[in-house]
Amino acid sequence: MKFKKAGKTLCTIYPREEYFTVMIVVGKKEKPFVEEILPECTAEMQRIYHETEEGNGQRWLTVDLEDQEELYQVFCV
Repeated sequence: MKFKKAGKTLCTIYPREEYFTVMIVVGKKEKPFVEEILPECTAEMQRIYHETEEGNGQRWLTVDLEDQEELYQVFCV
């Protein structure tokens, strides 16, 4: 399932058995906002962001959401 705005994919959700994977695209325009709120995110989400290499000014974050604990809360605030 893709979520788009103005023809640009913001994130894609991939259903899996008993969990799902979310791929989030952080582009040049989104980067300042994401980096501003990043300290409020969980340590795991911060790690994912910092370990994802930037290419062409974008980061493609892939996050597996297996339960409704800390990491899940990042997306449900």
